[in-house]
Amino acid sequence: MDEDSEDTEQTEFRMVCETGDIEPFDDYHDAYEALTAAVKRDIEKHGEETARESGVIHPYGYTINVMRNGRDVTDDWTWNEPHKPLSMT
Repeated sequence: MDEDSEDTEQTEFRMVCETGDIEPFDDYHDAYEALTAAVKRDIEKHGEETARESGVIHPYGYTINVMRNGRDVTDDWTWNEPHKPLSMT
């Protein structure tokens, strides 16, 4: 299902930093753009290897969680939208 369909208002994409910071977005593309910008900043500031290893759960320490109607559907998104990654590798 495309996130631009009629249920867009009910779907929220949360860019999450492992330090606990959360930034909500209504659109997948905006969330992914913010995630890649954060990773790029970290690489420029700390270097590629240090930035990549800074994440305990995900490389670079950032991920996108998908919420629909208040329910975490991140795993469903991963299976149904494999061409739209939720973290950097």
